[in-house]
Amino acid sequence: MITMTANAAEVVRGDINKEKLPAGTALRLGVVNDGCKDSNTQYRYVLELDSEAVRPGDHLFESEGITIRVDRQSLAHLDGVQLGVKQGPHGNEYMFLNPHAEHSCSCGNTFSEVMPDIQVKEVEAN
Repeated sequence: MITMTANAAEVVRGDINKEKLPAGTALRLGVVNDGCKDSNTQYRYVLELDSEAVRPGDHLFESEGITIRVDRQSLAHLDGVQLGVKQGPHGNEYMFLNPHAEHSCSCGNTFSEVMPDIQVKEVEAN
């Protein structure tokens, strides 16, 4: 499940209105394999307003009256994320509370994941 704070939803609604996008416009959330240089991060969050038809493989979530679309490949990295917003030097900035993130860059837009402990056991043949 992916959720957003009430403040983040208000910012999204404001952006939809400001850009005069049609009713039913959703927030598309994803990740790309692109961390910040020298930060040891591996993924970058991607956000966009999406007024097109749902794409095959999209997962849909609803939070605070906003539809959130996530592609299948990104969902494994984003399941459980809460999207928030804070006032930054250039206006509103999105914040990501990601339970999978082990490390984030100071920009807040990139992260690395906790890697699962995988134990490999040798099986002795008799």
